[in-house]
Amino acid sequence: MKKINHRGFTLIELLLVTAILTIALGIGLPSFSKLIEDSHRKTTLSQLLTGISYARTEAIRQSVNITLCPLDSNSRCSRDWNKPLTVFIDPARTRQLRSANDILRELQPPSQGNLYGRTGIRKHFGFRPTGMARESIGHLLWCPDDGNPERAFQIRINMGGRPILAKDTNQDGIAEDAYGRNIACP
Repeated sequence: MKKINHRGFTLIELLLVTAILTIALGIGLPSFSKLIEDSHRKTTLSQLLTGISYARTEAIRQSVNITLCPLDSNSRCSRDWNKPLTVFIDPARTRQLRSANDILRELQPPSQGNLYGRTGIRKHFGFRPTGMARESIGHLLWCPDDGNPERAFQIRINMGGRPILAKDTNQDGIAEDAYGRNIACP
């Protein structure tokens, strides 16, 4: 009869493999976490730019006033920009949704970070049939959960109704606002 030699792992081999895996995960997980964070940021930015451009385009295409804002429980524009943003037909510019049939699109709130709308005394962005956003210019500021302005972004809406992404012109890692100051998270 042939003797079968069973051989397992030694304690030293198991400890060595465990140490290598621990080091690899310690190096890889932060990079993977940053990759996921960057993906959420880019998705939020893309959805907002697309939503703003869509609202402006529909105002021109349908030749009607369009409003983009978060709605409160009474279907009026609110200041809570972390609620879903609704793009709706608003012929009389009342900033209130009259009917669910007037909703053109709803943008879900960011899954991470916080969104802040700076629209002066208004609670909305409005687009006229010409595409202009005269009385409702301002910006949207997205900040990551940790408030790091290096990962934040700002989208400005000019009088022409066009969204403009704030750039880092002085190469310090933080985008500047319309006045040339670094954007800051509240």
